[in-house]
Amino acid sequence: MDIKTLKTIIGTVCAGRNSVLLRGRHGIGKSEIIKEIGVEILGFKLDDVIDRRMSQMSEGDMIGLPKLVDGVTRFCPPEFIMKAADRPCMLFLDEINRASPEVMQAAFQLVLDRELNGVKLHPDTLIFSAVNINAEYQVNEMDPALLDRFWCIDFEPSVAEWLE
Repeated sequence: MDIKTLKTIIGTVCAGRNSVLLRGRHGIGKSEIIKEIGVEILGFKLDDVIDRRMSQMSEGDMIGLPKLVDGVTRFCPPEFIMKAADRPCMLFLDEINRASPEVMQAAFQLVLDRELNGVKLHPDTLIFSAVNINAEYQVNEMDPALLDRFWCIDFEPSVAEWLE
């Protein structure tokens, strides 16, 4: 799908609160177009486009750190999860297929249930992700069940669009 078509349909796709996954080669602008769509098409403030590189996260970065409360272990959610729970945001989980299996499992709960460790995302928070796909990349295989939770777009901008 090219940029023009993506920008034309994305509002309809997101109206159903579908999570969106852009797939394509590196360097074609997947991350940039997602941020651009968030601000220009979907109306988020730039501060409300939360970009997390899944490849650089540990399990604790994703689900939070434990604390003992009244003899029970509870998790302190990370700031970005609380932000996405408190107000409408675009949660951009970049490079999800480079994440460790534990981090991908936490992302699975976000995408499937729109919550993580009992913290529910704001009803108007949207989830986007982007991945490089091809045998030449050092990536992890995504669970088919996780992939099925995304509206997947094979992203291929034209040279003219990319140069703009």
